[in-house]
Amino acid sequence: MSILFRWQLQALVSRLLLTQSALLAVFFVIEAFDKSRLLGHGMTGSILVEYIVLKTPMMIAEFMPITLLIAAAIHLIGLSRHQELVVMRAAGLGVGSVLLPLLAGSLLAAGVVLLFEQWVLPATNVRLNQIERVNVHGGKPITEQKVQWYRSGHRFFRVAPLDGEWVSLLVLDVDGQGNWQRRVDSKRARYRDGAWQMHEVTISRPDASRGMVVTQQALMRLPAPQGAIGGHKPWPNEMGVIKLYRFANHLRSSGLEDESYRYALYRQLAQPFACLVMALLAIAFCAQVGGRSASGYGGMVAALVLGLLLYITGNASGMLIGGGGLPPGFAAWLPNMVFGGLAVFLLLHKEGY
Repeated sequence: MSILFRWQLQALVSRLLLTQSALLAVFFVIEAFDKSRLLGHGMTGSILVEYIVLKTPMMIAEFMPITLLIAAAIHLIGLSRHQELVVMRAAGLGVGSVLLPLLAGSLLAAGVVLLFEQWVLPATNVRLNQIERVNVHGGKPITEQKVQWYRSGHRFFRVAPLDGEWVSLLVLDVDGQGNWQRRVDSKRARYRDGAWQMHEVTISRPDASRGMVVTQQALMRLPAPQGAIGGHKPWPNEMGVIKLYRFANHLRSSGLEDESYRYALYRQLAQPFACLVMALLAIAFCAQVGGRSASGYGGMVAALVLGLLLYITGNASGMLIGGGGLPPGFAAWLPNMVFGGLAVFLLLHKEGY
């Protein structure tokens, strides 16, 4: 690792940390003033502090691409104003001498975003969603999504929530000695009018001669004194990539809507790459050879405008799915592909290709 590479990477990271700290400070002030109006109306001082602390990791991940763009733009404008880019070119160094440190910094930022999305945010968002629902919006508390077992006489029920009122259901009938007599598996079921309405049902019974007899039914109605006891479908922001993938597959195998969860899955994968796109935008617009301050700041404004458009379209791309729109994966990656392609084109054009 060359001295020039280390110096630029260190300068970029220090500016990134300062920019991130400044944006977080602004966020703390705005959020504290906004939520303080709820004090005494469902919000207490301790819950307000907890809310801001829990929301901080989410804002770090959200701000990271934009802060990287600002930090990279400031770094490149500084190089231009002090003629350091001219010296690099005069020494025979190409665009790679600037590109590689910024790409390394963007990979570090992307790693932080990925780390937060997979191991930090799923844990903090569970409590954060509860505070949003109860203390901010005045809703009722909801119990955590989980598999439930309950018993009614000689019948045991296993309920695993899927989507809305739909669940996957297992029913086990036993005799007085606890020996099983019948097992009923339903890929999707819902409780209506005192009975479970089951779809895609598999019924298994023990048989003395054949060991087990298995039959299939498209529909089945099974009377029961109660349905699932509370529970709710988990929000996508409460799961990492692996859990999102498994849950979306579970919904699809049950014939239920899974687009919102698949979009959240692909969005989590696409979000870190936004850091790379932001670095390319900064280089394309702000790496000016010469000390032209007006040109440098004009490029910074252009890069910020495109960066904000990337941020906005990235957060709004979920509206393109469903109703015959774009596939979830394509919708999640589309902003990165469009703005990344534009940044690469501008960079190549700038280098004379």
